[in-house]
Amino acid sequence: MAYARVMKDRDCLRRLRREIAGVSLLMMLVALSGCLLPVDPVAILASSVVTGPSPLEIGFDLSHSMHPKGRPLSYTLDFGDGSEPDSGTEFGIIAHHTYDEGGVYEAILTVTDDKGRWATASLTITVSQEGPPEGIEVGMTAPGFTAHTTDGGEFALADARGQVVLLDFWGAWCNPCRNSLPHLDELLMVYGADGLIAVLVSTDAVEQDSIDHLARNGYTDFVSVWEPGGRFTPVAELYGVLSGGSVGIPHTFLLDRQGVIRWVGHPLDLLPDVIESLL
Repeated sequence: MAYARVMKDRDCLRRLRREIAGVSLLMMLVALSGCLLPVDPVAILASSVVTGPSPLEIGFDLSHSMHPKGRPLSYTLDFGDGSEPDSGTEFGIIAHHTYDEGGVYEAILTVTDDKGRWATASLTITVSQEGPPEGIEVGMTAPGFTAHTTDGGEFALADARGQVVLLDFWGAWCNPCRNSLPHLDELLMVYGADGLIAVLVSTDAVEQDSIDHLARNGYTDFVSVWEPGGRFTPVAELYGVLSGGSVGIPHTFLLDRQGVIRWVGHPLDLLPDVIESLL
């Protein structure tokens, strides 16, 4: 019986060794896949202005497009108005185009590498005296609001026209929100002097919770907004955040100097290049 037990233990050891070897091989393949799988280029189409009366001249910035591995790239820029597309291989440029007629146009940038892999990016251009309609999607005019600040003042979004506005919905009760604040604070420190302001809309049920967290961590440059309602504060509902839909917090909107929403998403996904393109 002792012999049988030894043999059984040896079999278990062999199976364990095979399993460990299999797991190690799988981990090695996963690690190598990042090197072996093809990498797509990155297309970024930017412009500081996307709306205005006709004739409207737009300067399309292509310089933020790149390839993660430095491969050669070419581009085609379709202006969306039926005119001849622009194309080339020089990305450090501003491609100028004038829209003579009123309307809404989608400019599309296609970036292709020397292996034929490609990526696209687009901008919605609204040629109108009134600008884009109000809404909470990229390319629309951000809904206006007025709310109380936690320092006893008042903030009106309309007063921020002419500045790039980072509008972030958060709560001191929300751990991912707390984790994203250092990133937003760093962006504000870097670009605040160039015209960026950051407005934090609290979803805390108690105003003091927001005040205490910001003070405890030395966040003194944010515009901190709080209104009664907690997770269903009126400003959050206006922007479709935590109002019974699928959008939770943290959630960030980036508005250009004309009040048009240019980026929406998780604050940790907001890259400096996106902000630089609007300043």
